[in-house]
Amino acid sequence: MAQRTSNNPFATVGHPVHGDGHVGRSGPIEVLRERVLSQPTAGATAIIGPPRIGKSSLAYHVFMRPEARVAFPQLLPVWMNVRTQAGVQQVFRRLSDDVWDALTERSAEIDRRTADAYHRAVEPGLPWAQAQSETQEFLRLVRRRGWRVVLILDEFDAARDVFKTEPGTFQALREIAYNLDWNIGLVTTSRRELREIVDMADPDESTFPGIFRSLFLTCFDTAELGALTSRVPGASPDPDDDPGSRAVARLDDLTGGHPYLASVLLDRVCSAARGGPVRLLDALDGLAPALPAEFQYYYRDLEELLRADGRLRALLEVILGPQLVVTPDDAQSLLQQGLIRVREGGYRAFSDDFQQFLVLIGRKLGHWDNWMTVERRVRDLIESVFEDRYGTDWPTGLRKVRPKLVAMLDHCEELKARELRSFGARGSTRILDFTYPRDLYDLMASHWDLFGPFLKKDKNYWNERFTLLAKVRNPMVHNRMSVVTTVEQRAFQVYCDEIMEMLDNKA
Repeated sequence: MAQRTSNNPFATVGHPVHGDGHVGRSGPIEVLRERVLSQPTAGATAIIGPPRIGKSSLAYHVFMRPEARVAFPQLLPVWMNVRTQAGVQQVFRRLSDDVWDALTERSAEIDRRTADAYHRAVEPGLPWAQAQSETQEFLRLVRRRGWRVVLILDEFDAARDVFKTEPGTFQALREIAYNLDWNIGLVTTSRRELREIVDMADPDESTFPGIFRSLFLTCFDTAELGALTSRVPGASPDPDDDPGSRAVARLDDLTGGHPYLASVLLDRVCSAARGGPVRLLDALDGLAPALPAEFQYYYRDLEELLRADGRLRALLEVILGPQLVVTPDDAQSLLQQGLIRVREGGYRAFSDDFQQFLVLIGRKLGHWDNWMTVERRVRDLIESVFEDRYGTDWPTGLRKVRPKLVAMLDHCEELKARELRSFGARGSTRILDFTYPRDLYDLMASHWDLFGPFLKKDKNYWNERFTLLAKVRNPMVHNRMSVVTTVEQRAFQVYCDEIMEMLDNKA
């Protein structure tokens, strides 16, 4: 049966793209070829980026295509999905098997010594230390014969679980890449940075990420998006503008240049055209009011990933504010990962549609944002009142007149000093930044003659409220709100609103 030619080059959207279908990424492609293939020593490289940004496609396009082996005749590429492996010993066994299979396909004759080394490496039942040693010897002989082994470890995020119970795994991987005797090209694809993955699995193996160059993939730029749209069969340019430029701009508005989301839309365009002519701008405008369901699916997957990594709040604060706990380093990291863009002097999500999705999420996380604002403003009030009474060095004056507060103030000073040692100039020099809700109440209660006129009610009234705030704050910080009852959560919100209203009236 003759194979039918498709008029839709985006019909397999969601699968790895390679060959003629792989567009853009000229910079990363050059880095991979130069670092992994062209040097006498192969360099380890980590391809990092959000889900479906094209990490696996890039690695496959550069190393696994038949054309790659034509350009680099001595290349022996091995592809392995870490998520499907049972542990490091299986990884080494698979590596030896796949290198041997590639050798037998590519080489007319394999010398006896190399063949014997392979069979020793894959002998069943070997203790791990011996299996590691035999694998290294096999790879050493392969390298001496002029071959370049490249191991691509796809879905390397799974290493935090797959290798967690096997100490020494990352050191073993580092050794086969770093040691010049059997040096192989080691390439990973992951959503997280390697240091985060290693810390989750085995914090003692901190040297593993140090041999890698990190290659961050972000959304397509205008030229790359233009190359993607040029693959739409029968697309006619907009007669009122440069060929296709308004359509490319519209696609960028809708997707932020994300290659997967852009391909989802172009798949719909091609499917609707049924091989006929396409007015791309009109077609995209027609899809805009109700974007395909894949957009929401993708956003939810990204939300869960960010939530699991503890980065969701940083993203929400950078994009939506208030920026209470997020740091410039957090913003720089999100920018590097392609999740945000700089627009009109501020930060925005990578697309307007994802921006709106984040707005919806932000509305559901009001408890923490509300408390952070309350906490900051109460600290400001305390600092202002005590500075009026004791001057800028108010903690010293307070120690003299209220000895019972000395232990709490000393503890805050200790926390401040620890942060400054760890983070230098980024650390806070303000002692009140290290207080908890109960501390704030005790400070105010120690000088009720100063704070009572602002707070209006008596000590018992505010003691009850700050006790509840202290009870809810700790599980909130550690994402354990399930231990807080619905009644307590409602009371927390009411008390925060009450304090904010009181502070607003004071202002």
